[in-house]
Formats: sequence, structure tokens, C-alpha cells
Amino acid sequence: MSRIALLAALGFVACGGGDSITHGADSGGAEDAGDVPSIPGDGGSTEAGDAGVHNDGGAPRADGGGDAGFAKSHKRGIAYGQHSDADLRSLSAGIGWWYNWSPRPEGTLSAGAAALVEFVPMIWGGSFDPATLAAQVPASAKYLLTFNEPNFGTQSNLTPQQAAALWPKVEAFAKSRGLKIVSPGLNYCGGNCINTNPFDWLDQFFAACANCQVDYVAAHWYACSTSALTDYLAQYQSKYRKPLWLTEFSCLDDSVITPAKELQYMREAVALLEANPNVFRYAWFSGRFSQEPAIDLLSPASGVLSPLGRQYVALPGAP
Repeated sequence: MSRIALLAALGFVACGGGDSITHGADSGGAEDAGDVPSIPGDGGSTEAGDAGVHNDGGAPRADGGGDAGFAKSHKRGIAYGQHSDADLRSLSAGIGWWYNWSPRPEGTLSAGAAALVEFVPMIWGGSFDPATLAAQVPASAKYLLTFNEPNFGTQSNLTPQQAAALWPKVEAFAKSRGLKIVSPGLNYCGGNCINTNPFDWLDQFFAACANCQVDYVAAHWYACSTSALTDYLAQYQSKYRKPLWLTEFSCLDDSVITPAKELQYMREAVALLEANPNVFRYAWFSGRFSQEPAIDLLSPASGVLSPLGRQYVALPGAP
């Protein structure tokens, strides 16, 4: 499919330096308390405690109060990990949760800013240590995301059987903290793959982990039409019969990406996701992404929403 060519062109499945994306990486080592995985984005400003919030263009207030008639969507979130305090304040008017491919909020954030929006921790790869997780995962956490794109050799790189073998540790940690568990989040893979098809990987995982606790199923998707999104979500629902978390989505699978295209796709996709009772949560990718700024919710300046970001926080939630 065309997404495969796009992934190769963008370096989307690559980890490491430069502008390639990494959604966290264990690099063969444990996720220790002093090493937060690298997160996608081009940096921007990360000054903790940045006081001013600069929402222009009539956006809802960044203090969470919103405009008259505006209601925050608790389904709606963001996949991003280079926030400043001001970034989260700006987004908090319209999103209910966020994650950063890590078990804890990034160290650039003050505790008060991190608490403005519900943080969801993630076990990114297979080298996690439960004792270390216990020190990292915030006491307020309610859910646990797991294994990022394990069918990608350059992401968490786990076979379905390896993930199933690790699941007792995942369950034991979740039980110790009263957390509900979200399945590994997969997408179609275009190179260096364990499985190219996410459904093949998940089918094998559930066969190897038939009695495992999995409360929700996660997915990623970057096609640019709502009909494709509808079909993709329907496959997850019909196969696995569990509430869905769309933990990464935006329009990246077109030969030409424009701000106008992103605005239109976002309007249509968010309406679809809010109305779909099988979708428990969804998260736009991303805050700042140097390889395709048209998808950015945040402007380069700390705390300033892009036009797309202003739309994202202002779109109506489910009635």
C-alpha cells in the first residue's frame, strides 16, 4: 500500500539521530529511571515553568475553562513527548489525555503542568523492569499502554510469542497498581518487519496469550480518508471485540500533504472517532514533527497552538 512507500521516504521506521523518528527505544537495555526514551519531534521550546500561554485566533482558553458552550473531550489526546509547561496548558482546553512513549512524563515538565491532562504511561519494549516501572509510573495512572509497534524491527521488535511470554510481568505490574491494560499498538510495516500486517501479529499474539488480560486494543493509522479509517477500525472491532485506542493517527499517507488537507481530514476523522462507541480514546500524532510540520498541533514557540492545534482543541466532543 502507499503508506509503505511513505514510511520509507520519511524514515518513519528508523530509530536514531538526525530527523528520523523514534517512538522510544530500549536499545537492548532496560528503561531505567534516568533514561526517558527519545520521542518524535523537532524540539521546540522545552522550558519548564514557561508562564505565558499564547492562544490566538479565538481558541478556547488554555486554562481548561474553554469558551462558552465548549466541552473538553475525554476521548481526545496527543502522542507527543517534548512538551513545555505552556504547551500542555494550551492543549489542556480540549484534550483529555496524553502519552509520550514512556512510563513517566518528561523531566522538562513541572508536576503541576503534567497533571493538567491525564498522563497514560507506556511499557515501550521488552526489556522493562517491574521494580523500575514502579518508581516511574505516576500514582494517578489508570491505564497502561504496551509495546510500541512490535512488528517493526526498528521499534519494539517483538514476535507475538515473545510478547505473550512477557505478558505475565505486564499483568503482575498492572495488577499491583490497579491499571487496565491496552494491547501493543501496531500498524502496517514497510521494511525490516516481523509481520507486515498488524492483524497477523495480533492474531498470533492472542493465540499464544489466550487467557491473558487485555482490556483494550491499540492501533496506529496514517491514511488520509475517513473511509479507510472506518474500515480499519471495523476490522479491529470485528476481530477482537474490545474497545479501541487509536494511539497514533494523522494524514501522512498522501504524496502531497498540505495544512488545508490536514484541517479537513482532522475535522472529518475527529467527528467519526467521537461518534464511534467502539473507540475509547484517540491521539493525534503529533505536537511538533520536523519531517512534516503540516501535522503539528504546536507552533515552534512554546505554548502557541498552530491553526491545526486550535482546531483540535475546539472541535466538539461526543454529545
